[in-house]
This record gives sequence, structure tokens and C-alpha cells, in this order.
Amino acid sequence: SFKTVKICLITDNSWVKDSLVKLIDFECNFTHLENAEDVNISFDFIFVDMQVNNNGGPSMVRELKRSEKVIDSSIVLLVDREADSFQAKRVGADSYLLKPLEKTKLKNLFT
Repeated sequence: SFKTVKICLITDNSWVKDSLVKLIDFECNFTHLENAEDVNISFDFIFVDMQVNNNGGPSMVRELKRSEKVIDSSIVLLVDREADSFQAKRVGADSYLLKPLEKTKLKNLFT
């Protein structure tokens, strides 16, 4: 049986949320939160905006990677510039995507 992908996005920016939702063209279980503290179950993918709560994205990623609750989640940092990709590595994100999000890059994550 096909499992519905569980996706969580942590951002306080509606533009980021809308662009991600628009690019997801498959059946999924989508959750939008504004704080990493509100994540209390595992998702297949947790997208964390670089700029959430005044640039708190990287520290949220670090927090999530330490959390037992989301141990099986793949954590993706949404960065503003290619230069921010080192931050994603430094805080232990599983991958990163550059904003504005591109459909092909997003698809590659899910395959």
C-alpha cells in the first residue's frame, strides 16, 4: 500500500508556505508550524525556513536533530543564498533547498 508522505514546514512567512504547497503535486499530509517546539511527532520531511523567527532556522534544525521525537525525519533547511548551504551542513540538516524553491530540486528530494 502506498504511504502518504508526511511533510512539515516551519516558517512564519506565508510566501514560503504558499510556494512549497504549490510545488507539491502529490497526495501528502501537510502541517504548517511556526516553531520547532511544536513538532512532537515524526514526519518524513521537515522543511525549516532559514529566516523563521528572525533567522532562527539553523538553530531550530540543530534542536530538531537532537530531538528523539523526530528521529526518522529528513530535515531540510530552506536557504536564501547558496552561501548559506554551509550553515545547513554545520547544523546537521540532511539537505538544503535554495529559495525561491524549484520544482525539479524539490522532486529530487522525494525520489
